[in-house]
Amino acid sequence: MKHDLDLISVEELDKIKRLNSEDTSSYLDRLSTRLTNLSQILTDQNDSFVGPYIKIILGSLECLKLKHELTGYDQVNFPFTINSNSGFPTVTDFYLLEKDKESAKSTLEQLPDREEIIDQIRDSILKERPVVTAQTLLRRHNYYSKLLETRLLEDHHQNEPKFVKEERGKRYYTLEWSSIEGRTGLPVMYRMYLTQERRGILLNKERDPSLDIFIYQSQMGIVDLRTLVYRIDQTLPDIRPKLIYKYIIGPFHDQATNNIPELKDFFGEEDNPSLLKFRIEAVSSEYVKRFGGPLRKLFGMEIEKEVYGPLDEGDRRMIAPFKIKQRLRNKDERGDRCSIYGVTEGGDIIF
Repeated sequence: MKHDLDLISVEELDKIKRLNSEDTSSYLDRLSTRLTNLSQILTDQNDSFVGPYIKIILGSLECLKLKHELTGYDQVNFPFTINSNSGFPTVTDFYLLEKDKESAKSTLEQLPDREEIIDQIRDSILKERPVVTAQTLLRRHNYYSKLLETRLLEDHHQNEPKFVKEERGKRYYTLEWSSIEGRTGLPVMYRMYLTQERRGILLNKERDPSLDIFIYQSQMGIVDLRTLVYRIDQTLPDIRPKLIYKYIIGPFHDQATNNIPELKDFFGEEDNPSLLKFRIEAVSSEYVKRFGGPLRKLFGMEIEKEVYGPLDEGDRRMIAPFKIKQRLRNKDERGDRCSIYGVTEGGDIIF
């Protein structure tokens, strides 16, 4: 899908905000805190499917923080950027982490062991010598070590279809994928339950990439969930999406992001006014409609199509400072119904 390049550049520049080095660390801390709150809430509610994905995001944010804390000749000479609408780091920031990870092993091989660096710092302090060089080495070691052990957030990741069972001439699968959505800049996850006619080959990404074009559309954020499954059902003759969930993490709102006036009013009264939204959208098939008439039915050549229900986006949540929860109660800043979780200054989460 082609766009006017000048239009894209204007839109992208409008969404990107650059933070100086002094603000980067504290911003990442606030975002990580809210993501940790979300993970705890989902775990407590036995709804931990998104938990591993949140862990990947948190690990990547920690790597970004370590990267922007490098000093000396390793110091990052470009600003940390966020999508000011989503509140999350841009795809470029995560891409640069991946590039650093490619050289992490060779970089560490050229550095002293971590224990040796710490001994150098300790010895320099005892002998009242400068410790700047050793501290620089330690920061570098910490960053590249963390990169090596961390699975980083990808702009797109698709699992293999997982075969569940075969029953009455149909195969049943689950398919999961995740992306940083192009339109919104938000990290999202999908889980789709689908069937396939037994006469086809087992679903496999490499052998049968027929679903890829639709998954790519979801990555770009250019189709809504109901349209996505409808197009799959109408286009692919043997594949029937039965149920699909979309888990949307964000946006994250903070004093550094783009905020509507209603949020600005709340934030003006808070010392740490960061809040995170989370919602689950779902679409399910309500029944199967058959086409073809008596002859096709006789020879087993009927065409089946799913009839989908409306988009369900009723599971909407927000994690905010407790004072903001008290004011919002069970509605978001626009007055729409939402489950609000308040976080006290001591870190307790109150629903």
